[in-house]
Amino acid sequence: MKLLDHAARRLLDRLQLAVRPGSTATRQGGHKSPVLASGVEFADHRQYVPGDDVRHIDWKAFARHGQLTIRQFEEERDARVYVMLDLSGSMSRGAPVAKLEMAKRLAASFAYVGMRQFDRALVMPFGDDLERETRPLRTAADLPEVDRFLTECGAGGPTSFAQAVRSLAERFPQRGLVVVITDLMKPEGWDAGFRTIGALGHELRVVHVRCPEDLAPDFQGELELFDVEDQRTVRLRVSRDLLDAYRKEIEKHVGSCRDSARRAGGRFVDVPIEMPLEMALRRAFAGGDSAGARR
Repeated sequence: MKLLDHAARRLLDRLQLAVRPGSTATRQGGHKSPVLASGVEFADHRQYVPGDDVRHIDWKAFARHGQLTIRQFEEERDARVYVMLDLSGSMSRGAPVAKLEMAKRLAASFAYVGMRQFDRALVMPFGDDLERETRPLRTAADLPEVDRFLTECGAGGPTSFAQAVRSLAERFPQRGLVVVITDLMKPEGWDAGFRTIGALGHELRVVHVRCPEDLAPDFQGELELFDVEDQRTVRLRVSRDLLDAYRKEIEKHVGSCRDSARRAGGRFVDVPIEMPLEMALRRAFAGGDSAGARR
């Protein structure tokens, strides 16, 4: 199964991941660092002082202005891209495709663009903790490995996002961009997880994948409902009033998660599964809303 067809890859080849300088690692790579060095991209001029390397004198500027100036450059560094993919039971819901299928395509897309920009990308599924992750991926030639890895992933079981973030902090201390792809269908743990990601110096992007029945289930009457995450069965009478109250709670919960992501300096974007893939990719990579940088 190929998660990204030719048309999707052609679009992704025109997209980039913008990562703040403070969220970079220490090796040379594809993102700017705030450290001025003898890198490859010109940054600014400054006045020459005795002891400076004469190889960095801008002789053309000297010819124009009669002053010795030094050309400064921005060192380019690796940006690590951590793609956290929700594999909890609720991700199996949705039609005509499950939320997980859209989420897998988005995860493969973030990994692909990260690899194309010569970053280190890792895809790490989570449920009640981090599952096994891919090895650090460096080039687009690794895309078939990502495809095989994600194809084998299935949804099932509970969610503990806060625990998954603690494992991320313990196992991957290098800062980077953390992309969380989830349906947010667990009532707790998101605020603590987002705050931890921000406090660790990561840049955060939350991609909320949802299906219509998440917000507006179309069933009523005396029902026996099965929770796909905690495996419990509940009997209740579903009325229109109950569905209205449920919708308000879901909207409140998603809004709270959006606010939490913003407070952590992150971006939040909403992607319904019925959205065409090209539009979903453009929306996800545009990054949604943000409260701006914390630093």
